[in-house]
Amino acid sequence: MKSYSDLKEDLEQRRREMQSKQKKQIEDRKKKAVSYREIVTSNMEKERKKVQKQREKEAEQKQAIRAREAMKQELKREIESEKT
Repeated sequence: MKSYSDLKEDLEQRRREMQSKQKKQIEDRKKKAVSYREIVTSNMEKERKKVQKQREKEAEQKQAIRAREAMKQELKREIESEKT
């Protein structure tokens, strides 16, 4: 049979182990939370860049269409001026 001091020591050892385990679990949860936030932030940033690229592409296409229309108008004016 174990003595009182041995039992008390065992209890203290178990308590320390439990505290250590709990601290580790808390740290792991914090890391997962930070990791999740980083993933979400990264995904949002990627989406923002994708949308920005798409807007720039659309703006370039609109500008190209306007430039083509302007060239057509210029050609029409040149043809009209050559006719007269």
